[in-house]
Amino acid sequence: MTADPWPWPADNQLDRARRIAQSYREALLELDAARCMDLDERARALGQGWVVPELVTIDENEMLSATAAAALVGVNRSTLYRWVEAGHVSVVYRTNKQRPLFRAGDVLARAAAQRRRRAQRARR
Repeated sequence: MTADPWPWPADNQLDRARRIAQSYREALLELDAARCMDLDERARALGQGWVVPELVTIDENEMLSATAAAALVGVNRSTLYRWVEAGHVSVVYRTNKQRPLFRAGDVLARAAAQRRRRAQRARR
């Protein structure tokens, strides 16, 4: 059995597909920027905004809704709640609406820990 040549061992199948799609997008952008922008708009219209890279600055102490916290790290809300049940992420509740809020830094740290764990398993 040959070793996997993929340079990012923590990537799952979806991560790999997204990296490959991004590399094709970058090549198209160099060759035909107008066509690339058209396709970006079509992707956004279809709810696939991840195709278009954007720089995001997050305050680690910012409190996020479950939907925003899950979107920040690219997981489903159910995954976020599993992290809460396992004690990996804490929840803070608003007193007036009782909606769960998550500290951005906690969610980012958990996602990073999960990627490190996947990378370690991939190296074995």
